[in-house]
Order: sequence, then structure tokens, then C-alpha cells
Amino acid sequence: MIKALGLLLRLYSYLFHLVLSVFLLGLGGISASTRQPLNLRMLPFTQEDVVRGIVVLGAIGFFSTLLALTRVFKYLFPIWAAVVVYLVIHGFFFTAYTFAGVQALHGALWFSLAAIIAFVGALWVLPRRRPGMYI
Repeated sequence: MIKALGLLLRLYSYLFHLVLSVFLLGLGGISASTRQPLNLRMLPFTQEDVVRGIVVLGAIGFFSTLLALTRVFKYLFPIWAAVVVYLVIHGFFFTAYTFAGVQALHGALWFSLAAIIAFVGALWVLPRRRPGMYI
């Protein structure tokens, strides 16, 4: 039962981070090609660097997720998932970001919960220590 839950959490985490990374890469690509400025005040980038920042975040997320999926290097994926949780929670709730209404607040809360669950799933990627093993 626990292994099945771990598998579901891991699959959810892979899917969440792949979709998030592709979204960030797509948003950055569209914004760069149309020269449209982005207003993403919840991210820790200046207005001039926001497009470059989300493209870099998308690339790092995509790369770390693919490395974990292919089991080449699993340790980067939980770190990436933790960074996403930090950026989401800090950006929405601990900055000067304001919500347009109650629906926007609910959306941010749901997205934060989804990121936290994806982080828990990312922890399931790490190998388990066997009893008696010492690092």
C-alpha cells in the first residue's frame, strides 16, 4: 500500500514538474518572440530579467525532471521541487504581490498545495536506506 502511494506521488510529481517546466519555457518563448513584457511580480526577478529568469527556471526544471525520470541523477529533482515550493509560497504570500480577488487567492492556495504534494512525491525518488547501512 505504501509503495503504491509512493509510486502515485512520484508519478504526480514528475507530471507536475514537467508541465510546469514546459509552461515556463513556453511562456518565456512566447514573451521573447512577441516582445511582450511579463508582469510576474511573485518571482524574484526584475522586470528586465523576468523572461530570461523563467526560461532558465523552465530549463532547470525540465532537465532535473528528465534526469530523475531516466534515473541518471535523482538527487537534483527533490532540490528543484523544494525550490518550486519556496518560490510559490514566498512569491504569493511573503512579497508585495496582491491578489485580484478571492478566486485568485484560492488559485494560489491550490497551486501551493499542488507544489507541496509534488515535493513530497519528489522525495520518493530518493533511494531508501536499508537498516544497518551507514553513510
